[in-house]
Amino acid sequence: MQSSIGLIGLGAMGTGIAASMSRAGLEFYVHDNDQTKLEEIRKSPLIKISSAKDIVTKCDSILLCVPSSVQIEQILSTVSPKAGSTLVDLTSSDPRKTASRAYKLLKEKKVNQLDAAMSGGARGAAAGTLTLMVGGDGAVLDKQRDILSTFADRIFHIGDAGKGQLMKLFHNAVCHGNFLLLSEICIKGEQNGLNLEQMIEVFNCSNARSYISERRFPDHILSGTFDGKSTPSNLKKDLNLLDDLLQPNGEETYLSHSLRLLNKLDPLYENDDFMLIYPQLKELLDG
Repeated sequence: MQSSIGLIGLGAMGTGIAASMSRAGLEFYVHDNDQTKLEEIRKSPLIKISSAKDIVTKCDSILLCVPSSVQIEQILSTVSPKAGSTLVDLTSSDPRKTASRAYKLLKEKKVNQLDAAMSGGARGAAAGTLTLMVGGDGAVLDKQRDILSTFADRIFHIGDAGKGQLMKLFHNAVCHGNFLLLSEICIKGEQNGLNLEQMIEVFNCSNARSYISERRFPDHILSGTFDGKSTPSNLKKDLNLLDDLLQPNGEETYLSHSLRLLNKLDPLYENDDFMLIYPQLKELLDG
């Protein structure tokens, strides 16, 4: 294997990352269990299809863009990275498990790990404008910057192992809570005779504006497309992880309120686009 870079996972984020890496002129290997995604990516002459085993055991830089740490543990339970290589965990996962894995990989395998949590969505991945929140050794990060900067234009070194994912959980709690709060407020406004489109316009011309009101609502809800490229199950995962970490001891918080709202929604829609939370929540609150 000539290339020293491998990417495992070609979901919405992984596909965008692969496009940005290829556009920057990097040669690398990819793997995904979905053959249709591999056929699409095969069109680039810089991208070679490989197995997860070969990527993990032979590449110097291994980017893991899979749904969660569960898939990472499954991969590492069957194959081991080579000594001196660096594993870049791009998931949003439990920072405690991530830190434990980093310690174990370094001690037992002489393998470095960075947790590089992402913000910016599939569009940002494809445009090369993601923000990365990175946990791990700063010197290791410096050696990976040339690769990471092909798909991220802002890279923050947050601290030691797990701190990147911890920052992402707090980041996501703000985003998810903001979305649920704005949804609830807009639904109540509509119930009281206000126009949804005008509410969003007013919010965006005042101190109530946010990324959710400026982009999510106009692009994905008012447009009727409901294509935010994530799922309610992902929102629940992030908020439950942070709730478990903070252990609020039963006191009422915005976080607990957000979780209660999500848990009231029909579980049949957990893998649909999360923008569909708005009409589901509207139906719930109207009832």
